[in-house]
Amino acid sequence: MSRTSPNPPDGVSNINSQPGVLDDTSVYVLKEELESSSDVSEDLFDKLTRFVPEEDVQDSPSEAWRENALSYLEECIEYRDDIRPDSLRPRDELPELVRRTTIGGWVWYDFAGSVEHSRPESDANTHERGKYLFFTPGDAVELEDILLEEFGTRPYRNAKIPTILGKEEDWVLVLYQGDNRYWYDVRGEHHDPPRVRFRGYKEDSATRRGEYSERFEQSRE
Repeated sequence: MSRTSPNPPDGVSNINSQPGVLDDTSVYVLKEELESSSDVSEDLFDKLTRFVPEEDVQDSPSEAWRENALSYLEECIEYRDDIRPDSLRPRDELPELVRRTTIGGWVWYDFAGSVEHSRPESDANTHERGKYLFFTPGDAVELEDILLEEFGTRPYRNAKIPTILGKEEDWVLVLYQGDNRYWYDVRGEHHDPPRVRFRGYKEDSATRRGEYSERFEQSRE
C-alpha cells in the first residue's frame, strides 16, 4: 500500500491531519460501529463531520455516506498499520489509558491517566519545556517499553517515535515534559541498558536553535 495518507471523501473529516486527528483506537472503534449497523448514530456522525464545512455536511447520513466513510476508515487503518514500525505492540496490547496515534512521520503517545510525582519544581535546573531523548539501533518496541514504563511513573505531556528511519539512523524516543526535574531519576533507571542510550533532556528552544543543553552533552560522554 502507498505510504500516502488517504484523502477523505466528501462530507467526512480528515482524521489524519489537524484539527481532526483521531487516535488509532478511536479510528478502529468508529470503523466497527459503521460495520455493525446501517443506522449511523448522531454521535458517530458528529465525530466524522466535526471539521467539515457546515455547507458540506449532510442533514442526515445517507447509505452512500456510510459506505464512503467506512471505506475511508478502513483505508486509514491500513495506512497507519503500514507506516507504523512492525515491532510495536498491536493496538489491543497497549494499556487502556495510553492513546497511540500514527500519522505522518511519527507515532504519538498520550496518557489519559494521572500519576503522583514527588520531585519538587526546585529540583529542575531549567523550567523550559523540552524532552528526554533515548536512542536504539535495535527495535522500536524497546523504546515503547520505556515510554510505557515512564507514563506510569512520571507525568509527561506526550511522547513520539518515528515511523521510519533515515539512512544510518537509530530509532529515537522523544518524551515531552515541562521541565527537567526528573533528569537524575530517568538517567538512573535507563542509563545504558542493552541497546538503548539515554541522551538527556533537550529544551524546545535549543531544538529550534539547533543547540544542545549542558546535560544533554554530558549524557553523550
